[in-house]
Formats: sequence, C-alpha cells, structure tokens
Amino acid sequence: MTTELLFQNKKIPVSFISSDQKAIPQLISVLERTSSRPSSSIPSELQLIDRIEIIGNNAILHSKDTDISIELPLY
Repeated sequence: MTTELLFQNKKIPVSFISSDQKAIPQLISVLERTSSRPSSSIPSELQLIDRIEIIGNNAILHSKDTDISIELPLY
C-alpha cells in the first residue's frame, strides 16, 4: 500500500511493507525530531528525500538525486 505524506512542503510517497498506516504518526514524529537536530547531518539530507518505505518498525528514506538511503527506527 502507498500513501503520500506532506513534509517540509513536499509530497513524499510512503510505501508500507510488513507495516500499515498506523505507523504514520510515529514516522511524522521521528522526521520532525530528526529535522530539528542541529548537530546531525541528516536534517540537510531530509530535504533531498523523495520516497519513504516503512518496513516493520523502520523507515527507509530514499533520494534518487544523491543515491542516499537513510534508515530510521520508528520505535
């Protein structure tokens, strides 16, 4: 199943593998928390994300432009 998430004024497709839409609130929370960390390099990379897969309890953030994949635990 796939849905879209609006994050930083950008619509990002989210695919669910071994998970369901109940993970969306936790995903939003993790993305907001991660993007507000000034000491991490991840916030700048979050602007490049164009696709997210939720696999079990993890979110895999993908970017075609930079060939970056970031794995974030949801719980």
